[in-house]
Amino acid sequence: YLSQARAKVTLPFDSTFKAVVIANVIFMDPQEIYLEKQFGDYTFTAGKFRGAGLKTGSGTDEFDRIPINTNRYSRLEDYYARTIGFRDFGMQVQKKSWGGDLQQKFFVHNANRKNIFNDESGGTLDVASQAGGVSYALDYKVSPYTTLGGHIGALVDHAWSEFVGSHDGWEAGYWFKTNPIVEGSFYHQMDFTKLHILNEALILSDRTRLSPIEGTATQLWGISSQLQLDHNSKWGSFYRYEFTDPSDGFYLNDNFQALTVGGIFHPDPVQYPGLKVTSEYVRTLEEGVRNTFHNDVFYTQLQMVF
Repeated sequence: YLSQARAKVTLPFDSTFKAVVIANVIFMDPQEIYLEKQFGDYTFTAGKFRGAGLKTGSGTDEFDRIPINTNRYSRLEDYYARTIGFRDFGMQVQKKSWGGDLQQKFFVHNANRKNIFNDESGGTLDVASQAGGVSYALDYKVSPYTTLGGHIGALVDHAWSEFVGSHDGWEAGYWFKTNPIVEGSFYHQMDFTKLHILNEALILSDRTRLSPIEGTATQLWGISSQLQLDHNSKWGSFYRYEFTDPSDGFYLNDNFQALTVGGIFHPDPVQYPGLKVTSEYVRTLEEGVRNTFHNDVFYTQLQMVF
């Protein structure tokens, strides 16, 4: 049941330029390999890494996440946006303004999991295509305790010639009407002494899955609310409610709610601050608030960061 044993290597070339490699040695998986360069308030990143995106997806690393698993709508967004593990090859520019209270990220990534310079199919049955992903995220610190933010993103999937082909100027309508994925999210985060709250909402328009009735794009949407309490330096608890509708009424009985209750234990927060044990119970309620499949799950996870 050991899912990750992760090693991180940082190679600093100077105070503003570094290379980073993060690998899961259990599966010999190089999860992140990137270069990072700072120019004043700007940070440029290139390689494979977590770019701008959903707060509970791209915006939170596995070792920083409070619940053991991401929300169901986050995992679906990860699949449809074609960023496996919320990571992909690409380039990002990040800018901090107003003393760090306002942060912006713009991420362009390769979304067909293939060579980004050739017309290659995204799968055995797909036509030759060139998929590119774009995500813009904004975080605004309203107060020392509260942050508001969100992101918008799109996935374009056409032959390479269509990217550079002739169009009447910059036809924004052409891009948005033909993108297979268009998404957006919003979040509210509050951290006040021992109380931590994270609320989030996502909507994703998927033109690769059309309604069998209307022939329109399928809508995936979800919301979640997470509450964490730090009882003392060793113990904490958390509660999360989430709702996911992967088709927005196009298919019957496919939405569900998940209730998560859990606790966090730090055996020795002074000597070993990176050691923690997380346990949680998850109850899923299908359409009509019924637990038809009796798929309740209990998780326990040990993490050690050193």
